[in-house]
Amino acid sequence: SGPHAAVAIFAPPPESTFMRGDANRSGKLDIADAIASLAYQFAAAAPPPCLDAADVDDDGRILINDPIYLLAWLFADGPPPRPPFPDAGPDTTEDQLTCWP
Repeated sequence: SGPHAAVAIFAPPPESTFMRGDANRSGKLDIADAIASLAYQFAAAAPPPCLDAADVDDDGRILINDPIYLLAWLFADGPPPRPPFPDAGPDTTEDQLTCWP
């Protein structure tokens, strides 16, 4: 019964770390990551838990070329995924893609 004040403090969410290409967050890169990306893009599946990881070429978009890039690296001596890879780390590229912890 007197004046009251409320203070709200907004902090940015903690920076997520991930390994590029590990779309399903299993901790390893394999064909299941490409399947998760393809299912999201073409079969109306839920988004992968880490959209940023599914962006294998790090262009800020999830497109058909991302699972193709990953499959080329896995099976055809293609270039490796863009950083953060081969170890998990923060994304140094500004984009709208997110990862859930």
